[in-house]
Amino acid sequence: MRMWAKILLGLSLGVVVGWIIGNQSYFATQTTIRLLDQAGKAFINLLRMVVGLVVSSCLVVGVCHIGDLKKLGRVGARTVLFYTITTCVAISFGLLLAFLIKPGRGLNLPLPPPTSSPPRPVGLLAFLFSIIPANPLRALIEGNVLQVIFFSLFFAMAITLSGDKGKAVLSFFEAIKEIMSSLTQFIMKLAPYGIFALMTTAMSSFGSKVILPLILVLLCNYAACVLQVLLVFCLALRYITKLRISPFFKGMREAIVLAFATSSSSATLPISLKCIRTYLGISSDIADFVLSLGSTINMNGTAIGQVIFSLFIAQAYGIEMSCLKIVILSLVSFISAVGAAGIPGAGLLVLSIVLSTVGLPIEGIALIAGIDRLREMVSTVVNILGDGVAAVLVAKKESHIDIQQYCSVTE
Repeated sequence: MRMWAKILLGLSLGVVVGWIIGNQSYFATQTTIRLLDQAGKAFINLLRMVVGLVVSSCLVVGVCHIGDLKKLGRVGARTVLFYTITTCVAISFGLLLAFLIKPGRGLNLPLPPPTSSPPRPVGLLAFLFSIIPANPLRALIEGNVLQVIFFSLFFAMAITLSGDKGKAVLSFFEAIKEIMSSLTQFIMKLAPYGIFALMTTAMSSFGSKVILPLILVLLCNYAACVLQVLLVFCLALRYITKLRISPFFKGMREAIVLAFATSSSSATLPISLKCIRTYLGISSDIADFVLSLGSTINMNGTAIGQVIFSLFIAQAYGIEMSCLKIVILSLVSFISAVGAAGIPGAGLLVLSIVLSTVGLPIEGIALIAGIDRLREMVSTVVNILGDGVAAVLVAKKESHIDIQQYCSVTE
């Protein structure tokens, strides 16, 4: 059985078992709930365990790849500009739909007990200055991932400026990235069991009232993804590249299917490269640079999921989101999406960063952990389509695309 099927099975069983347990009052049942609660928390802690190194290694490698701008010039500038604009638009779609639909409204869940961690700054200026770490190792140990992100950005720039002497350090971080990817994949093998425990606990505590909001938040995410594809990607193909839309989607269909099945941008990268080169007629130089960079820093679907899930959790707990918090949420979602690993389960890692930074209860992950894989399947498709559109756009501007080959995909 494939992993996504196992996760769906764990989700379904968790809903059924949680509903049954929630209607019982035996001592043994309460003991079972406590055990499942601890098991669910253990799964969340496993995800927290790898957040710092996953984000740090991905950011360092990604920014060092951007260092190729000195050689590729306009190609790199156009690529980064396209990725930045589309990610900002994706976040806007997520915010708009989350506020219009309000999927978490009416749940009125009790706030978890406060932790002993110090309160976060409430002012925008104080928040921005708090990102600068006095001790990056301490930030990594304490799990202050936003400070880790800040240091990683500057560290990566220093590696790039060091030239050949920095290549050994870059190779080290590339190895760390691969190791953390393997570790995360191992942790995700436990996802069906962790999600079963989380959903069982959530259902037994909150009852069936969480089912409809979960469906709404999932539909909200899908709607934002559809808007991103139709209003951003399709219009970019039609009016910026002046190319027909249908050949692109037909040429990318193998990558779309694989992305949907694996929920992994990294795993889909080889097939995406094949589709871009073989079917869409884009030169290897452009395809290799744009897609390799995009698999690390271009996560439109992930950014959509972060803002929608964060606002859903805020609505579920009855937490008001001020304008300042919305700005911070957008900023952190953008930065976190850039640093997200293109592997299954990365969305939960990124969400824990966003929630802790904005001051929302990280326990809210238990609500959406069971449907995150369903979110990832569509979000990953959006991610790889964004990479593909960027490659077509840059190749067209640089005259590195075989137009006849691109159009022949329909034949």
